[in-house]
Order: sequence, then structure tokens, then C-alpha cells
Amino acid sequence: MTDWKDLTRRGVVTVTQVNPTDLDATMGELEGVDLSGSSISYGYYVDTRVTGKLRVVGDGWVRGTWLRIGYRIPEFDYQTELGTFIVTNDSASRDHGAWAYDLELQSALYGLSTNLLVRPWAIARNAMALTAMRQCVTGGGGEIVTSGARDYRLKSPKVVETGTSRLSALFALCDMATDRLDVDGHGRVVVAPYVAPASRAPSLTIDLADRRGVAQDGITRTTDWLQMPTVAAVQYRYDAGGTQREINASATVAATAHQSHANRGYTVTDMHQLNEMSPRTAQRAQQLAKQFLANDAVEHVEWGVTTTYLPIKAGDVVELIVHDGLEDYQGARKCLVKTCELDLGTMTMALTLKETASGDEEE
Repeated sequence: MTDWKDLTRRGVVTVTQVNPTDLDATMGELEGVDLSGSSISYGYYVDTRVTGKLRVVGDGWVRGTWLRIGYRIPEFDYQTELGTFIVTNDSASRDHGAWAYDLELQSALYGLSTNLLVRPWAIARNAMALTAMRQCVTGGGGEIVTSGARDYRLKSPKVVETGTSRLSALFALCDMATDRLDVDGHGRVVVAPYVAPASRAPSLTIDLADRRGVAQDGITRTTDWLQMPTVAAVQYRYDAGGTQREINASATVAATAHQSHANRGYTVTDMHQLNEMSPRTAQRAQQLAKQFLANDAVEHVEWGVTTTYLPIKAGDVVELIVHDGLEDYQGARKCLVKTCELDLGTMTMALTLKETASGDEEE
């Protein structure tokens, strides 16, 4: 078992040029990479999931090839593909007789976001969502992995309009099948069953008090504790035979709640102006107000911590152990890796960790 607390490890970053139409065909290692100006950014709520930047000195990059960034630690017998990227910008500058290129890197999902349908795409009734996903990706020249993904039979025909990106169509199909869309380190589109972060077990633990731990000094915590609504209100306006009518309802937190007026001295109202409501009754409006208030009662807590390299990316779940500070935030905190900024020069990771108790919605 790999001991990620062993900070004496020595890893090697590799950059390989890849045939853009065959992800298994490589064209040799890229020379002249300046890792001090290079990084990878993973984002759980980012549509394209991963981006990067790579600084290259000299003319080693063959224009048009994709770049695969890998990392290996020989003493651990550890090797991984951090990402395989499209190069979308190759700005260059010349200094001291040498050209340097600042390459902007995007995932295969980005390539599907710029690939728009030039005519309507009709998906027949009873068609399977996974089959349509495969057609969507391969039709755009990509590779897709759907092993283990949930499928869905369309109950009615669906027409994807001209001008829709293949990525947008994929997201819609994934929503139907309750799957999550991602991309792997090899550059393949991945479709897998969506599992709420709160239902997943942590893959590793980051203990802030462990002297042999991987966390560096300095941590931040953000919370919407002081902005949480006191009142949730509903407003619904509609036309009743030429007469404008309005239904209103509201729900208020208990006086003992921290966000109550009694405890904070001010009121925060979360107003919901509805375009539709069925049935059009005060009872239904009151029911909705209570539902909105219950949703508002979830505190959103995030942590910022920098670690040495760990085998995690955005979307993984970890356990963060906090030993001091406000008592409400001490102990084991189960967190989703919301973002991960990997510095390829130092192989340190700046993590944004969102507590799974905060739900799984982008704020």
C-alpha cells in the first residue's frame, strides 16, 4: 500500500505527444517543457472538467498533436495519467534567442463543446440513451467509455436542434439516465452512474495535525452561516379572466435558530417569484415556502488547503480532520474535492473541499 505521507518520494512528470485521432498512438516525449510555468486545474462543477497550461521552450511541440501529462513515482511503482489535452492556444515569445510557447490545454469535453450540430438530430422513441451518447461522441471524433453506466429508454422522440453542441446533447442524455459525464486521463469521455458525494466513502484522510501529514501550513474556511435566510417567501401572480391575482406565503425559522432575527438582529428573506404553481392555492404556496426554507437551512461550508501530491482529483471524496478553531467545525469533515489546482513544478495541490453535508449543487 502506497504511503502518501512519505515525503521523501521523488516523482517524475512526463509530457507525451498523442495522435489526435488515435489516443493510443503516441509520438514521443515532448522536450523543452518548463514545469515551473505549468499546471492542471480540475473542477467538479466545470463542464469540461479539466484544463491546464504548459510552457514549452523550443520548437518540440508538433502543432495539432494532443498532449498527455503523466506522473510516476518509481519507488512506489506508481504511475498515472493526469490528463490528455487539446491545445487551444500556442502564444509564443522570443527571448535570448529561443522561442517559448505558452500552451493552453483543454479536455476532450471542450472539443465536444465547440462541435455544433449543423442539422437537427432526431433520436427515436424507445432509443437507448447510452447508444445515443456513443453516437454523439464518436460522431465528433472522440472515444467514450460507458461500462457500468445507467441506461434509459426514451419514452418519446427527441430532436436536438441545429446549433446545439455535442457536449450539451451529452449532458441532456446523462440527465435522463442519471449518469455523470467526465473525462479520464487518457482523453476518453466517461459516462458513469451518478452517486451523491454524501453517499460515498472517503478515499483518503487529510489530518491537519499530523506532523508527518501531507497538508501544508495554512488553511481557510468559508461558510454562508451569516447569510442564511431567516424567511423563505413565495409570490405567484396570474391572470384570472382579465383580473390580476396574487398569492403570497412565507415561512420563518424558529426563534432559536442562529439565523433568526432574535439571534442576529436582522432578517434575510429568500424571495421566490413563481411563473407556475399548481394548484393555485394559498395552501400550495405555503407548502412551497416551507420546502424552500428547509433547503435554505443547509449551511454551505468549504475548506481551502494545500497538500503535497495525492492521488485525487475533483469529484473524489476525502476526510478532513480539524483539531482546533470554532468547535462547530472541528472533527472529521467529509468533503468533496470541488477544485484541485496541481502545480506541475512543485507537485503541490491547492484543494477546495466542500463538505458533503452542504449538498451537491453549484453555489
